[in-house]
This record gives sequence, C-alpha cells and structure tokens, in this order.
Amino acid sequence: MHTTQFNIEYILYICYMKKIFSLLSLCVVALMALTSSSCEKNDTPDPVDTIVLSEKGKILTDTIWRYYEYYKNFQTSGSTLVWKSNRSVNTLDLRLNKVKFNKDGSYWEITEKGDSLKGSWHFTNNETQIVVNSTTTFTSDIRVLTANQFEWEVVGGTTYGVMMKRFPESDKTKTVAQLLTGKKWKYETYFYNFPLASADLVWRIGKPNNTFTALDQLTVEYKADGTTVETYKDGSIVHGTWRLNSDATHLIVTPNGGLDFECVIKVLNATRFEWNRIDQSYYYYGEQIVVDSTGGSAARR
Repeated sequence: MHTTQFNIEYILYICYMKKIFSLLSLCVVALMALTSSSCEKNDTPDPVDTIVLSEKGKILTDTIWRYYEYYKNFQTSGSTLVWKSNRSVNTLDLRLNKVKFNKDGSYWEITEKGDSLKGSWHFTNNETQIVVNSTTTFTSDIRVLTANQFEWEVVGGTTYGVMMKRFPESDKTKTVAQLLTGKKWKYETYFYNFPLASADLVWRIGKPNNTFTALDQLTVEYKADGTTVETYKDGSIVHGTWRLNSDATHLIVTPNGGLDFECVIKVLNATRFEWNRIDQSYYYYGEQIVVDSTGGSAARR
C-alpha cells in the first residue's frame, strides 16, 4: 500500500516537473525572441527626413497661407481686384481658402467651397517658380516670398494671388500721429471703383501696364508739425498740411493750392497704411508701405 502510494506520488511529481520545464522552456524561447527582435530594432536606424530644404523652402513650408488679395487680368491694363479680406463686397469669396506646403513635397488646400484637396509641389527654374500638382498642374512665378507674405502669378494665365500668414492690423499701442510721422511712405497698390465687387487695379508695385503712372516712385511724408511733402519721380515736390478728425479715424490732407481730401483709416501700423477716400464716395483706395521696409512687396523696387 505504501509502495503504491509512493509510486503515484512519484509519477505526479515527474508530471509536475515536466510542466514546469515546459513553461520555463517557453519563457526562454520567448525571451530569446524578444531579445533578438530588440537587437534587430536597435541595429536599424530610425527613419530620417532626407529632404533638404533651401531657405525659400523653409519659409514656404513654415506656415498656413491665406488669401489677402486676389487679382484677375493682372498683365493687362484692365486688371481687377476680385477678393480682398477686409472688403464687404467681392466677386470671389476666399474666406475659407487655406494652403499648406509640406516639407515632404506634399500639400493640402481648403477651397472656397470648403473642400479639401491634396497634391504635391516643387520649385523649378532656380526656385523662381513653383509647380503645384492637384486636380490639375499649374506653374506660377514667385513674385514675393517672405516670412509673412507669398505673392505668385500664374505663368501664361491671368491670376495673381497675395497670400499671408497674418493679415495686417492697426497698431493700437501707439497714436495715429506716432505711426504716420517720422518715415517716408510709398504706394504698394491703388484702386478705383473700390466699392464695386470687381474694383479696378490701376497701380501696383511690379505690375506691367499700370494705368495710374503718377504713383511711380512717389513718396509721401507726414511731418510731426502737421505738414506734408509729396515727392514725385521727376523730382517735383508738392507741400501741404494734414490733420485728423476728433476720434483720429479720418485723415484730412490739403495740398498747397488744392482741395481737401478725406479718407477713413483702414489699416495703420509701423510699416503699412491703408485708406479709403470718403469724400469721393469711397471710390479711391490706397495701400502704402514704408520706403525702407523689407517685407512684402516692399522688397521689390
């Protein structure tokens, strides 16, 4: 009886040890596999972005671009403004449009209808042009590319886009007089028929066929003593005076020997001044930038 019991206990012990050994074997195998996998992973370098971007490429891919202005028939004398972000009436509504150029050569776009598009992009012609492939392929001349402003003109087309990272805003930390004086202003853009959905673009820096050529190289100074100095391309000078209305929202200028003209200040900061003449039913709209500014269109002549 004792012998039989011993044999049974011995057999059970042997079975128990075999199970333990099997479990240990499985653990060892699993550990070896894990160790081997870890070693292989460590021996393989992490993926590296092999695209080397130029300075232009870094600027282009650093932000999401939105439309500040959009023109049609840019190469002709009949150019029109069809979108401007701070206008209540436009032919096109580009409020929803956004474009992002990615570092890997891909890009995405939100259209004016809110649809999402994907595609690719690359520079060409010594980085003076950009090629975009999406629903179609188009090539554009790069007219301006700074940290905050991207201007392009479609090659062989009629459209011109002004895109920005941040739209211009008025500086509320300084007075209007402080922002206006102590610098020379030049025109970046000038419009007729500004209240219409398609306003007439009659002058812009770098644009061919400008129809209002009196603005070529014209500079304007607003002096702290309330006087103005306009200097024209031919060297002729027109003096005058300037003043503000009671709440400093309107600028009134009186050229010597001329009539007053009054404009509402739309944008005014250290480098940009936009105004809309109210004495002519808002017909005229001017965009001025500081002469020695290095941003935006000021980077050109």
